[in-house]
Amino acid sequence: MTKAIENIRERLPLFHERERFLRTVRSFFHARRFLEVDAPILVPSAGMEPHLDPFKVKGEATGLEAFLPTSPEFYLKRLLAAGSGPCFSLAPSFRDEVSGSGHSPEFLMLEWYRSGETLAAILKDAQALLRKMAAAFLPGGVVKRDGLECDLSGKIIKMELGKAFERFVGVDWRALRTLAEWRDAATRHGAGQAKGWSENDCFSYLMLTRVEPELARLGRPAALFGYPPFQAALAAEKESEPGVIDRFELFAAGVELANAYQELCDGAEQRRRYDLFQAERRAAGKPPHPRDEEFFEAVDLLSPSAGIALGADRLLSILLDRKLQDVRHNSLGARS
Repeated sequence: MTKAIENIRERLPLFHERERFLRTVRSFFHARRFLEVDAPILVPSAGMEPHLDPFKVKGEATGLEAFLPTSPEFYLKRLLAAGSGPCFSLAPSFRDEVSGSGHSPEFLMLEWYRSGETLAAILKDAQALLRKMAAAFLPGGVVKRDGLECDLSGKIIKMELGKAFERFVGVDWRALRTLAEWRDAATRHGAGQAKGWSENDCFSYLMLTRVEPELARLGRPAALFGYPPFQAALAAEKESEPGVIDRFELFAAGVELANAYQELCDGAEQRRRYDLFQAERRAAGKPPHPRDEEFFEAVDLLSPSAGIALGADRLLSILLDRKLQDVRHNSLGARS
């Protein structure tokens, strides 16, 4: 027997658990009358965000050039614009990034959307989903990971991101008005190379080193609400607080699990953000993402909507207390 087949045989129990996980997720959404859809795998444009790098492919026979999707979001929003009602997708997604403890170039994304709803409805969905998965996979609903516990059956803690920064970083992010102030904040917390960083770089560093480790100690999942504009390419601004993006991130057991948006419904603003982020990619020496005019037109047709992208592989790794590399959907080809 080859080494590859031996590795697969050893993983068979994980594949059975993964199949049970996917059935449980689907049953959750089907029971709530969400439409399940398959998004395309070959797409003309794979995103907008400056930090997301897609894989590009080319067919030898057809000469077709396309990208592998970084997320199914563009196509699910087209569905919403067409009047689909609540919809979801369990879709393979791809990002050209180095594998690590929390990342894989190929992964499974769970996304769901509600038209005519706000982030409050999405948070309610997320809490119900975590409770259902905890009941199916965790005795007592509690994850024990890296010496800490997280009760997935408990109520999600809601916290404003500004308050979290104030508590764990020492300054509300809304008080950081300039790039120099962002760099100073990162430097005070040990960033030796912050002098050449962007606001986004500084924000990510402070989240990873100061905020997220503290959230892991709270004992329950936590949702952080209200993000800086440079952290949202596709989300709407809060009506009650200009300059703050209406978005939350969900964390559980030390893992960033999901991102949720109050969806932007302004095609002109979406185009403006596209131009801004592609200029940022060019400045970093990266090719711009191709312009997807059909998506911009769909954004113009959206009614107020909210949606979320959740890392399915990350959630399964938490439930099974296994490494991400062990449970991801392409692990049939993984090597030990």
